[in-house]
Amino acid sequence: MTHTETSAGTPILDLDAQEYTRFLEDEVCTRMDLSVAEFTERYLAGTLDEADPDVPMLAGLLWIGQNGHRPVAA
Repeated sequence: MTHTETSAGTPILDLDAQEYTRFLEDEVCTRMDLSVAEFTERYLAGTLDEADPDVPMLAGLLWIGQNGHRPVAA
């Protein structure tokens, strides 16, 4: 991980691919008690409660992690 700051002093943390994968796994496990693969499978099957604010937030993180083209492979 690299740490830099904007000219205004806002911290910027850049994660490499391996660090970002660990971050995603930790976030999904902490918030949903699922692995990324399980979350992705259930999300694509439509079996997660979209009213849970963690569901769209995590889905957004997973899409961002794949450059917005497709969800993380199960």
